[in-house]
Parts: sequence; structure tokens; C-alpha cells
Amino acid sequence: MAWNETLWEQSAQRFPTFLSPLVQNLGRSERRVGATLYVEGLLLPGQRKSIEPMAERLGVEAQKLQQFIADSPWDESVIWKAIRPLALDCLEPLEAWIVEETGWLKQGTHSVGVAHQYCGAVGKSANCQVNVQVAITDGVVAVPVGARLYLPESWTQDRARCREAGVPDEVAFATKPQIAINLIQEALADGVVRAPVLGDNAYGINGEFRDELRRLGLEFFLQVDADQLNGWAQPVALEKKRTRWQVAENTPPASTLKKLFAAQKSLKWQACSWKTAQGEKRHTRLAWMRVYLPGALERGADSLEEVWLGVDWPEGDVEAYHYYLAQLHREPTVARCLRLSRSRWNIEQYFQRAKDDLGLDHFEGRGWRGFHHHLIMAVLAYLFVAVVFASAKKYFWCDVGTSVEPDASVAAEVGRLLLLLRQKV
Repeated sequence: MAWNETLWEQSAQRFPTFLSPLVQNLGRSERRVGATLYVEGLLLPGQRKSIEPMAERLGVEAQKLQQFIADSPWDESVIWKAIRPLALDCLEPLEAWIVEETGWLKQGTHSVGVAHQYCGAVGKSANCQVNVQVAITDGVVAVPVGARLYLPESWTQDRARCREAGVPDEVAFATKPQIAINLIQEALADGVVRAPVLGDNAYGINGEFRDELRRLGLEFFLQVDADQLNGWAQPVALEKKRTRWQVAENTPPASTLKKLFAAQKSLKWQACSWKTAQGEKRHTRLAWMRVYLPGALERGADSLEEVWLGVDWPEGDVEAYHYYLAQLHREPTVARCLRLSRSRWNIEQYFQRAKDDLGLDHFEGRGWRGFHHHLIMAVLAYLFVAVVFASAKKYFWCDVGTSVEPDASVAAEVGRLLLLLRQKV
């Protein structure tokens, strides 16, 4: 569903009811009005969603938006806490959680977290900011339930630079998988139900990440580069030396996962097909096998890591499409593996819609607070679009986001904007 002026005007009357429970804990009324203004600015049509052009469309002073987003000391975590149950209501039953990162290009060196690093938006290293996002999906739509800026070590090692950008002193370096685990823990604490975690190779090859998901009782289905991990197709003997378990001497060397899979003679391919969002029918084959990885021993475990290796390989292709490591509470099935292998791409729909229509990557400020404030406002705008989309479905039966009476200050701001739009027309 493409978001446009007509949809906004048709849905604006329900906006106060949607937004009021999500911003009720921001404190003073001017903050709730500020949130309303900012999300309205992101939802309204317009080429650019930075502060000055949004303020012009909204008929307010740019300083009002600037103060709310960059200077006001409200805590975005209170909105994340409100978003999570609402997202769950929209999407339950959940098919999966998705861990992904997105970046946007930046000029200069002063914007918080900016560095020469890989940027998925352009498919190569560039001067950019990167943030880690955790979303949940029903297999069709993905909605974020947590996000945080990634700070490279060049930033965290320079505390003066961090202080200048407003980075809290307690924020230390964390890898992207570590950030993702923290976001998952926060979402679980707020009642988001467990479902398999999906992620790309950056998360799939990270043993600590897989260990933490197991500790949290979460299944996973993570893409991996099968040349980067080694293991065996059968358990091998271990021996304890001093305080650590190791692979016994004279054990045949581990092989790459790619070679392990290629050596299997009795694997049964499962043919399957599905329809794309455009109605095109696609075909592939799936197969899986147990593998045993030694990396857990280096992380202090007393046994090899036992995990499923899944392979997606369309018939006739020279190379496999993807390899996956999977931890599942029951035996893999072709239907479930096919759904999980395709559901990670739902978050790309969110990134595209949020960037194309809702200004996710249009923030021009430099500070930590403003970056995260803008991020959560863009999520609120996207969540409203998702609710409008869900309520348009014939089988969608409940009013989502109606648990609190509309805030009078929020309703008044929406009424002001609707009157302004009518006058402009």
C-alpha cells in the first residue's frame, strides 16, 4: 500500500485515538503536541521530511519541532514500551522476529556515529550512520519493536567526541549482535511473545549471538556464509585439558559447512513453491542436515554446538541460494523452513516505505538524543500506516490503539492541521 495524501486525509480523524496511548507518558502537554506535530509532518506528503520543510507544511515555527526532537529530554523508551503491545496486536500470531540493520549516507564527520563503514543502502562501504533494528512479522508485514544507533569503536574510544554529540557516558562499544540481543531482551520484558529469530550472515556466524538466543529460549533461522564456519556431520570425541574441553587428538579435521553438505549422499531434496507479492510463482528446493560446530568449546561450553544446516538451492542453479543455521524446537518441515527463509525480507518493505514516504533517513541533526527521537517518531508514523493497512483487510476484526481516550491536546493539534489543509486546498 503506497501512502499518499488521500489516505492521510481519510485516516486523520482516527489519528488522535491511535496516537494518544502511545505518547501519554511523555509528560507535559507540549511534548505530546510536539510528538503529534512531528508524526503529522512525517505522514504528510512532501519530498523532504527534515525539520524546516515539515514545519512549513505544518504551519508552525521550525524551532518548535527542533526543540521537541533535539533538545527536549524525554525518554524514547516509554514510547517503545507502548509500541510493543500494539505491534503485537497488529501482527499476532507472529511468524518471526527479524534482526537487521539499515544505514544512511552522511556528509562530514560530526553527526553521531558517522564513519566509513558498510552501508546497505548503497551496497558498499561509505560515510554513513548505521542503526540496528529488531522487528516482528506475521509473514506479511514487519513492525519494529526496538532500534538503536551503532557506534563504531572510533567513536566510543573518543569520549570527548561522544560528549560533544550527547552520547550518554554509560554507552560503551557494542557489536551489532550485542545491540540486537539487548533490544530483544527489552522486547521480551515488555511481553512480545517468542518466535524464531531471522537474520543475515553478520548475525548467523556470530556464535555468542546464537548462544544468547538459546539462553533466551528463542529459536533461530539465520543465514550464514557456508565457507566461514567449520564443523562435522557427526559428533566427535572430546577431552578435557585443564579447565576446558577440546576436540580429541587424532580427530579428523573439521570441514567447511559447504563441503560438509556437498559430501552428503543421502539427503532428500524437498521441492516447494510460493507466490511473490506481485503474484509471480517461484520454485526452489530445500534440504537440511545436523552439523556439529567446535566454536562453542572456545566459548567455554562442554560440548559441540549441535544445529541444523539448511540449504535453499533452486534446481538447475550452479550455487545454493542461501545456507542457514537453525535451532528449532521441533523437526524442520519444508513449509516452515520456506516461510522462515522468505520472511526476513518483510523488514525491507518497512525500510523502503519508511525511507521513501516517512522520512526515516531524513534527519539532519548531529546528536544522539535527536537521532533516537527522530527514529521513534518515524516508527510511530509507520505503525499508523500499518494499522490503516491492517484495518482495511476484511478479516481484521479489532480496533487497534483505542485503549485510551484521545488526548485533548493531541486532538486539538490534529483539528488545527485538518483546518489548515482545507484552507490550503
